[in-house]
Amino acid sequence: MQWRGRKIAFIAACLVTVLGWITAYTAESAAALLVAESFHGLGTNSVIVTSYLIICEMISPEYRHAYMQMYAVLQTFAMAMNGLMTQYVNWRTISVIMCAPMLIAIPIAFMWPESPYWLAINGEFDKCEETFSWLGGEADISKNELKGHLNSQKGNIYKEQSKMSCKRILSTITRRDFYLPSLHMFLLQYLFYWSGSYVILIYSVELIQRSTQNKNAAFFGGFITNLSLCFGIVTGIVLNRLFNKKTILLWFTSIGVVSMLCASLVTFLQSVDVLPKSSSLCLYCLILFMIANGVIVPIAFNIAIEIMPLKHRSIGGALIVACSCVLHYTSLKISPYLFLYIDLWATFICYTLNSLCCGLFIWKFVPETKNKSLQEIEDFYMYGGYKRRHVMDEYFEDLDQGEEMLAITKGKN
Repeated sequence: MQWRGRKIAFIAACLVTVLGWITAYTAESAAALLVAESFHGLGTNSVIVTSYLIICEMISPEYRHAYMQMYAVLQTFAMAMNGLMTQYVNWRTISVIMCAPMLIAIPIAFMWPESPYWLAINGEFDKCEETFSWLGGEADISKNELKGHLNSQKGNIYKEQSKMSCKRILSTITRRDFYLPSLHMFLLQYLFYWSGSYVILIYSVELIQRSTQNKNAAFFGGFITNLSLCFGIVTGIVLNRLFNKKTILLWFTSIGVVSMLCASLVTFLQSVDVLPKSSSLCLYCLILFMIANGVIVPIAFNIAIEIMPLKHRSIGGALIVACSCVLHYTSLKISPYLFLYIDLWATFICYTLNSLCCGLFIWKFVPETKNKSLQEIEDFYMYGGYKRRHVMDEYFEDLDQGEEMLAITKGKN
């Protein structure tokens, strides 16, 4: 993303995903399916991260969160439909169907401009301003964001000219404005993957069948949990117009903790024969949990993408993808063993404790990002608070005015 730009990175990620589906379609052995799954994991996670970054960098701060949540709604709906298709459609046919969105996205991506933030990072300031105007950045809030970002990047370029490239990498890793947002980003991703929401989304049919002893209820309950997640995301879009992101995240994390704790209690009572094995109480708890996580997941991902400073997104982007792949893999592969060896109720307790600890750390350390420009968020990690860089802004204003006066003087002579 930092080497060739966001657009090329998105197209490359789409091609890797298409390659994975083609490999799955032509697979004749388990080894070929494992190769296809590897392409899926790398391509899909890269597409998600790149898409969020593109939305984050090309949309005005006041609309950014709404667009990110719309993206999450479509993604969740597609996952629900994919889960439904597996019950009726051959897996090779599904491979062909899943190639279609990527093949449509690739030619559309060629029509986009490059991210203005990436252009500014690479010193192409004139092209950055042109792209910003093309994207509709005429509002005052957008112009102020552009001005602050350009001034910041000019300062970074002047500072980086005297540095050796080998020292720059070590300096980046040890800087406060890199390791702090990296830790916060990992915390937000950990909340999503190890709160149990993704596991329940993928294994919903098996979990509900085990807790209700009813195969028909398990299938329809699995579909309802998928729709519940989608409903939660839509609810989050509405709430985001009224409250701060962090407030919404903490409130619905609390609801998720309570609902998962109730699900744990129900399954424990079923295991000791206090409640009948066919009780549907666990299903209702899981539906409430998925609604709460439908609100949590997009906000957590949005904040995780927003808080990584632009100048560190070469390493930061790779770190986001790596963390996403590791957490995705570990949560899906370890959870079935937890269900088997410590039972459902104990696994749900683990998810509850994970969510509770993450919520407390987020409440204490992660900043609020609603209606904040990317430059303001970067300044938060640089200076420990939302501050305006007046000195730098004034310096570059004077520098620009001096260059204009020099050009006028030369013209007169």
